[in-house]
Amino acid sequence: ASAAVPEPNAGARGVPKNGTLDPISIDPNRSTDILPQYQADTLVDDYQENAGAANDRYLGKYFIVEGVASGVRREGNDTVFLDIRSNSPTLVVRAKLLPIQICGPAGRTCEVEARGTMVRRGQKVAVECTGAGQVEGSPILEDCLVRGGAN
Repeated sequence: ASAAVPEPNAGARGVPKNGTLDPISIDPNRSTDILPQYQADTLVDDYQENAGAANDRYLGKYFIVEGVASGVRREGNDTVFLDIRSNSPTLVVRAKLLPIQICGPAGRTCEVEARGTMVRRGQKVAVECTGAGQVEGSPILEDCLVRGGAN
């Protein structure tokens, strides 16, 4: 019998295959459509070159951003950002993390503080978020989930 080749979005969400996650949302409440994937440098470069065109491409859209963690920072009482380095020494991609994160297989959840402690400066990271424009040249992402890698 011939083995069927699984579709990229078949199987359990958030379970790495060959060390990487399929480019579908780890959020069980979202569709299993393939998400666009961008490098943090690409977002920063696009906003530097043409903010209007970058907003057309990213604002309000849900996608994956990959890069290297600059740090996890709390602002105010309840806002936690994962900053992702770019090729600019002064600009980062700021990913505003959801208060409840997916922290394990089968959609196991945890609070953002617990997820934040799993991310180390200099570590490769990926987030899935909604584009929210830019502030002072740094792209802003909202409603972010940290994907794999930091588990």
